[in-house]
Amino acid sequence: MIRLLYFSHAMPGLSDDQVRNILQSSRKNNPVIGVTGVLIYGGDMFMQVLEGPEQAVLRLYVKLLDDRRHSNSQIVQMSYAKERMFQNWSMGVIKTNPLKFEHIKKLLDHRLEAVHAEVFAETMREFVKQLNAEH
Repeated sequence: MIRLLYFSHAMPGLSDDQVRNILQSSRKNNPVIGVTGVLIYGGDMFMQVLEGPEQAVLRLYVKLLDDRRHSNSQIVQMSYAKERMFQNWSMGVIKTNPLKFEHIKKLLDHRLEAVHAEVFAETMREFVKQLNAEH
């Protein structure tokens, strides 16, 4: 199993309805392929964590590259995982400005370098805390 975190730029003028459509589609299709995760969005940014079987996650990411609702997708981190952190969410959602998350900022600042596994894990734990706080 792998965990992949990427960020991208939202299409200018992307509406809340369009984001809801993304979530509805993810929540319908992800359980079928064994993928869980979280979508963080705000302003003109998307960040998404996908976790699940390696081939399923990579195929989904390649498919997402063709989605015209965002552009300039960049993988921030990808690592093997022993267990899911987002097992309760076929696709959770956090609406905020992603750059407000201190841990995300660290990942973005160092995205072209090797990211220490614990920094990545701490970022994922922050996402889970945020999701749990909202539900």
